[in-house]
Parts: sequence; C-alpha cells; structure tokens
Amino acid sequence: MIRRLWWGRWVFFLGLTTDWSFHWRRQLFVWEEEILVSLMEDLEGMVGSQAEDEWRWSLEDTGGFTVKSAYDKLEELVSSDVLWRVEDKRVFKGLWKTPAPSRVVVFACRVLLDRISTKDNLALRNVLPSEGSVLCVMCNRVEESSLHLHYDLASLLWLRLMSWLDGFFYHSS
Repeated sequence: MIRRLWWGRWVFFLGLTTDWSFHWRRQLFVWEEEILVSLMEDLEGMVGSQAEDEWRWSLEDTGGFTVKSAYDKLEELVSSDVLWRVEDKRVFKGLWKTPAPSRVVVFACRVLLDRISTKDNLALRNVLPSEGSVLCVMCNRVEESSLHLHYDLASLLWLRLMSWLDGFFYHSS
C-alpha cells in the first residue's frame, strides 16, 4: 500500500501564480523543510499557463535536440580545461568529422584519452594482482601502455607487413 506524504494544489488566477497550498500527513523533518524552502524559492516568480507542456533543448534555437549542439557544448566545457594542448584540441575537433565508422572514432578517442584497458591502466586501478607483471605480453620488454600498443607495436607491424608485401610487388625502375 502506498501512502501519499502530501497533497498540494496550485492556485492561479488569469495565468498568474498566486499560491501553493501543501497539506502534509506528518510533521516535516528539518532537512525536508530546507528542501521545501529551496523549492519555493525556485518556484517564485513562475507564471502558470494552461498550455501543454513540451520538451525544449535550450542549446538550439528551434528547441530540438541535435548531436552537434551537445558535442559543441561538451567541447566548450572540455576546452576550458587548461590540461588540453592546442594540438589535442585540434585532433579531437577533427576526429569527429572523419568519415570513419562511429565505433572507430570512439575507439580512437579512447586511445587518445588513454582509456584502453592496458596493463598499466589496470594496475593503476588495482585490477591486476599485485604480483602481476605490467610488461607487454607481445614484446615482454616495456610496460604495456596504450601508446606502446597502438603506436610502437602498430608501427613495427606495418613496417614488417610492408617489407613482406614488397616481395610480392614488381617495381619498375
């Protein structure tokens, strides 16, 4: 059985708010009274209307949601961070404009932000056992990091692949 803690009525006259009338089933706790005071301050000056409610996205003049407006707002919030270099901002701005599939763009973003589950990140978050090695499983020489996996090893792999493919192609001089 659900009991209402309160019931209220919003009294308005000609579209103007005149009164909020609350009737509580029990005495309010102090913290509830503080929340009520805060609510009443937020509601002060509100004008009532008989119009139907609607959702509006405040970042667009049309009121409709767009991914671009959300991205621009997030970019504005992130770009105010002093930790970002100009080159980083340029890379991230261009990244989302590439014709690559979205999952590739998201993966690239995660690599650039160092959010890949590499051994160094897992050790940082205490996910790996304390006696576990953070060395790269491929080379077993350096710490496994996003930079090492996606730059050092990837470069080496592409160089070896190109040298292997070079034997299959005839170069005319």
